Amino acid sequence: MKRELLLIIGIAISVTMCSQNSTQNTIVESNNEFTFDLLQRINASDAEKSGTNMFVSPFSIYDALAMAYDGAAKKTATEMRKVMKFKKDQTESHNEFVKLLNEYKNDKSVFTITNAAVAQKDYHFLDSYLNCLKDFDATLSLANFSDATERSDAVKKINEWVAKNTNKKITELLSKNDLDELTRLVLLNAIYFNAKWATEFKADKTRQMTFYGKNSVEYVTDFINGTQNVELSENDEAQMMKIDYENNKASMFIIMPKENVDIDTYISDFDKDKFDALVKSLQTFKADVSMPKFKIESRFEMKKYLMDMGIKAAFSKSADFSKMNGKSNLLIDEVIHKAVVEVSEKGTEAAAATAVVVREKTMVVNKNPKVTINRPFVFIIRENGNNAILFIGKYVKPEKTK
Repeated sequence: MKRELLLIIGIAISVTMCSQNSTQNTIVESNNEFTFDLLQRINASDAEKSGTNMFVSPFSIYDALAMAYDGAAKKTATEMRKVMKFKKDQTESHNEFVKLLNEYKNDKSVFTITNAAVAQKDYHFLDSYLNCLKDFDATLSLANFSDATERSDAVKKINEWVAKNTNKKITELLSKNDLDELTRLVLLNAIYFNAKWATEFKADKTRQMTFYGKNSVEYVTDFINGTQNVELSENDEAQMMKIDYENNKASMFIIMPKENVDIDTYISDFDKDKFDALVKSLQTFKADVSMPKFKIESRFEMKKYLMDMGIKAAFSKSADFSKMNGKSNLLIDEVIHKAVVEVSEKGTEAAAATAVVVREKTMVVNKNPKVTINRPFVFIIRENGNNAILFIGKYVKPEKTK
């Protein structure tokens, strides 16, 4: 039986603003290239979970990382620039990204993007870096991460901020264990998306149908059904469907590999060029569309994926975020991301939040040091009343050997 037209893991929500031409700049291209690299990396790293749905907002991660990138220098900045596909220098990329965010800020019809930063109280950050965060329209607040009680309160307030800016779709981004006494800065991004289909699906046409998973395993689930004006394209590997949201403010692209093409194999080679080629060949049709009604929630600790992609120094002892505080004593501890999407007869509601946790470096200390005396040594016996040395000796070998 032919599979219904859906690839849950390959959903791409394409935002189409009224002033689209002005946003077709290099920063958009960079974000889109990063998107496919991230998809491939997550899918490859979680190969053992290939039967599990996944949803992620690369833009949210990109935005939060961009705020951290403004504080990076030397090798740390070079690696971040390469992975984030920036085509210009740090200042130009910053200005271009801020320009894009300002454009989105002026049109909140289907989605909002919000940034914030929570800094350690009484910790010195450079004015130049704080001004960069202001450019991102990031709300700055202070917290005392050094105190366990106040740190717990900071986590609560961060989660409240996330809930507020995701319409309560995400209520717990951070747990109390995600921050510690060495946390100095938490960079936050939240995205909330809510759009109706250009033509809504009628609820009375929703019915249970069969979805064919990996290895043709059959699942019975609710499918929404209806006649829609869509755009379709196809090649030897996959089919694409583009379906618009109300007022053409955004579109959903669904890419479904052919029956003889494994989904994970397809994703491993699915990049921006392949996506663009499918988009270029889209043609408009009136079609009878059937697709699952679904909800996906995902949470990721992004450090391992970003390190695999090439951002290594930022997470290590060699990290250089001196543009944040004038020193090289900070590193990124973790990048935490959570996303949720719900697709129904009416449209799509989605939200995502990202936290970049920045902390001070520390030397790794073993709580139970190991001391092995296995070379010649001098030894002293001292009385501790007056601290007089009573005996002194030298040991070079055992008296008897076995």
